[in-house]
Amino acid sequence: MADDLGILLEDADGVVQHCTPSLLRHLGLPEAAGQYRGRPSSALHEVVATAFLDRAGYLDGIAFLRSRGAAVDRELLTTAAGHTLERTYLPLRDGDVLTGTLWQFGAARLPDDRSAERLALFEAIFAALPGQMAVLSPTGRYEFVTPSAIRDEALRSWIIGRTDREYAAHRGRAASFAEAREASIRRVVERREVDEYEEELRDADGATRHYQRHMVPMFGADGTVERVLGYGLDLTQLRRVEQQLIQSQKMDALGRLAGGIAHDFNNLLTVIAGCGDALMLELDDSDERRELLEPILEASTRAADLTQQLLAFSRRSVQQVTSVDVMEVLDRTVAMLRRLVSDAIQIRVHRAPGAQHVPLDASQLQQVLVNLVVNARDAMASGGTITIDVRPLRLLEPTSGLSAGEYVELQVSDTGHGMTEAVREQVFEPFFTTKPAGVGTGLGLSTVYGIVTTAKGTIRITSAVGEGTSIRVLLPCDCRELVGGAPATAGVPVRGTGTILLVENDPLVLNLVRRRLQELGYDILAAHDGVEALAVAAQYEGPIALLLTDVVMPHMGGGMLAQRLKEGRPDTRVLFMSGFVDDPTLAAEIAQGDEGLLQKPFTLHLLAERVAGVLARP
Repeated sequence: MADDLGILLEDADGVVQHCTPSLLRHLGLPEAAGQYRGRPSSALHEVVATAFLDRAGYLDGIAFLRSRGAAVDRELLTTAAGHTLERTYLPLRDGDVLTGTLWQFGAARLPDDRSAERLALFEAIFAALPGQMAVLSPTGRYEFVTPSAIRDEALRSWIIGRTDREYAAHRGRAASFAEAREASIRRVVERREVDEYEEELRDADGATRHYQRHMVPMFGADGTVERVLGYGLDLTQLRRVEQQLIQSQKMDALGRLAGGIAHDFNNLLTVIAGCGDALMLELDDSDERRELLEPILEASTRAADLTQQLLAFSRRSVQQVTSVDVMEVLDRTVAMLRRLVSDAIQIRVHRAPGAQHVPLDASQLQQVLVNLVVNARDAMASGGTITIDVRPLRLLEPTSGLSAGEYVELQVSDTGHGMTEAVREQVFEPFFTTKPAGVGTGLGLSTVYGIVTTAKGTIRITSAVGEGTSIRVLLPCDCRELVGGAPATAGVPVRGTGTILLVENDPLVLNLVRRRLQELGYDILAAHDGVEALAVAAQYEGPIALLLTDVVMPHMGGGMLAQRLKEGRPDTRVLFMSGFVDDPTLAAEIAQGDEGLLQKPFTLHLLAERVAGVLARP
């Protein structure tokens, strides 16, 4: 018998019949092997176990192999001295009767040259796999690990022959790190089938990573589980995308809810503001009742602003396509921004030369600035500095969802208390706020998010607790000339003549607008939806100068109505009314078309001006 092979022979009762001195020599133990003959083998195994790093693991392996009763051709173990040994267990039988047990311990066998070539090939293949792969014994000791699982070569070499529990202790991790893997290996061996589970681990930098683990049984010639193949897939990016999808769906659902609420509010505010305007026109400047009407009109204006925030968040407001100079709007807004903050907060503005027009309505851009500055102000209760930077930016290649091209960068930074990662992940959600109850609506940053993304821009937040926050907005550069609209004056309402087909499904709005237009001299045909409007138009033989229609209506909306009506009356002008459009295609057509939009809620003076303007077009 070769001297490099240690032999231990036990009888069926677990009594040592033979033990070679080479067995103990391999383990660095005293070689008085003869003293164990005739004694229980458990005493010898207790001595042998002291030579291994994991004494309890060695003894557990002995018990496991005996309970299974099948041969294990090769299992690698690591001694405390760092040597790798090969252990073979062979039950001796006379028919079905177990007569004894043969244990063999020796240096790990080296493969022949051909096996080495094959092993090198397989290791190269495994190294190229994206997943993490390892081969383990049925007791959970590593026999092979791919570089994708452990990149550190020294650590990868160290772990051979060791368990996950030893690995956890070596890396300073809790023993619970190994529990899920140990349980999975036990299930594979006991059930003889694939086991799968998901695992969360933390990187050295504290980031959470998600893995899908597959533990696959590898059967020997006798049908027993000889080894377990562990395969892990990194699902971190997939889980991140899933969370983004869930967030996107949640934002879309809330956007639809916000848009629906805004639709009803805009109709109510149109009636409130319209009736208030009509009463105000009938009162003299000295009439004391004006003091009661003025707060009503002011409250309706503030409610309209809040509704516009909801629509901006939901990205369902229809905006006329304009081009606005960021610096011009900023210059007009800075004075107001300074009034929004306390004397303990300083606002600094840095401008860089270059094209700085963006495709936004001036009021939208002003809303972005105000919300960002207010958010920064609230993060600095004890004072600090808010810095506003505006500069042109050229992207040479696509990045962060933006195509290459010219952009305007708007950045608002503060020296406040900063945000935690959890807050930063939720900060764009509507109605989310860290402020006390009754302070703020939680719509500020969600409104900014809606405005920026609708303009095909991006918004990013950089923040750390105690280090302040920086919000960076990138908007595509718009090289068109700045479009400015003259504000409506409070002079005498514009009168006119002609027949107007008025279509509005809300009876309060319908009656208010019909009465006002009739007072201005127009003849009115009224309908509650598109189907009824076509029937009214078919029965009317005279010319219809203008179709004034709501966009969102039951049965047939304003867009389809305008198309159908103009097929038979091509000279009829069209003016849409809306505060909410849930069809993105229709919203784009209205925003870019020639017909125009009267945004709800509107004043009666603006109604008269817009109707007269559309009819006066050549």
